[in-house]
Amino acid sequence: MPRFAPHATRLACTVAVALLCGGGAACGKKGPPLAPLNMAPEAPQGVKARRLADTVYLQITVPAKSVSGGGPYSIDHLDIYGVTLAPDAPTPANRDLLKPQFVIAKIPVRPPVDPDEEPVEGADTDKRAKPGEAITFVEVLTPALLEPQQVSKPEPVAPPQPAPVAGAPAPVAAAPPAAPAPPAPAQAATLSRLYVVQGVARNGSRGPASARSSVPLLTAPGPARPGPTAFDAASVTVTWQPPATSSDEAPGVTYNIYEVAAAGSGAAGAPAAAPLPLNPAPLAEPTFRREGAAPGQEQCFVVRSVATIGTASIESVPSDPMCVTPRDTFPPAAPKGLAAVSGTGVINLIWDPSTEADVAGYIVLRGEAPGDTLQPLTPAPIRETRYADRTTRAGVTYVYAIVAVDRATPANQSALSNKVQETAR
Repeated sequence: MPRFAPHATRLACTVAVALLCGGGAACGKKGPPLAPLNMAPEAPQGVKARRLADTVYLQITVPAKSVSGGGPYSIDHLDIYGVTLAPDAPTPANRDLLKPQFVIAKIPVRPPVDPDEEPVEGADTDKRAKPGEAITFVEVLTPALLEPQQVSKPEPVAPPQPAPVAGAPAPVAAAPPAAPAPPAPAQAATLSRLYVVQGVARNGSRGPASARSSVPLLTAPGPARPGPTAFDAASVTVTWQPPATSSDEAPGVTYNIYEVAAAGSGAAGAPAAAPLPLNPAPLAEPTFRREGAAPGQEQCFVVRSVATIGTASIESVPSDPMCVTPRDTFPPAAPKGLAAVSGTGVINLIWDPSTEADVAGYIVLRGEAPGDTLQPLTPAPIRETRYADRTTRAGVTYVYAIVAVDRATPANQSALSNKVQETAR
């Protein structure tokens, strides 16, 4: 077996360690971060287009991993592709669609976070989209965008075959195809706008394309027409009428309802993301009830008509606002458990407290038996649930009842409690 000199072995180990440590850097010390690999990002997720009137909101989740699902990766920006397809146009293949002339926007993306870099609080001024962040791209449908585009190359037409000549040898049959022909591409049912998103690395490497999302480009339905509003102690209700006109392309509509800022609230500006309806699914009936009603606090809503075409939908412009300002016109419950005990020169009353949070107090009513009208003994509501009547006359039988009043202006008064009779001593 060959033997090596000790100094030669040490030299070889030193060279190997130097190569592994990056050309002489100490292995136990933190050096400058390695440059990110130019591995392409994964396909953008959550791509979904919503059309509200003439505005399309395209929701996108920025890639946060490499195309292989792990390891360092690079992302510079997102390319958003958008094309308008005629009703009879075949669905284009990616090789035809993912071309520079169909890029409608480039969304800058900040690079992935270096795991060895400690974040500095308050120093983040980078406004670019973050990896893993859900963002929204907004496109307004101008007349130019409603013009269909040629994306797929037309299929070549086979030349006509000459008619056979009598006495001529039969043509040699062509070899059978190796595999059956793929089915014809699906045809768009209506004029539509198709969107695809793709992540691009710093070196230009492109990740896989996202799933496709499209919206129909038919005329949006008309807006709903506001109707009566109502409220009760716990909720508000708005109603509306169907649109004045309907579209032949989508004659039936459902409805989405949205909350909007009340007038004078100071809220302004268009939202960056598509507004979300209060209802989890489109409403078939023109009415909506919302739990939660605070007296004096105005709530405002708008309704959008929804036309559904296949699996896609179009929403109308919003209706005129429908605002409701609840008022406290609801009395508290009548007090319970009223009892009376007579003493010398006094009749003591006691009753159960009311459970309503807005009860301001109680008014004690008294009359002489058998048929006297009950009159208030307390000029203002009292907070206690007991009262000592020291204005009685011995030998007179009195009838008592209690009413609760709330803090509303004007105050709401409950019904009478149970009545009790007691003879003064």
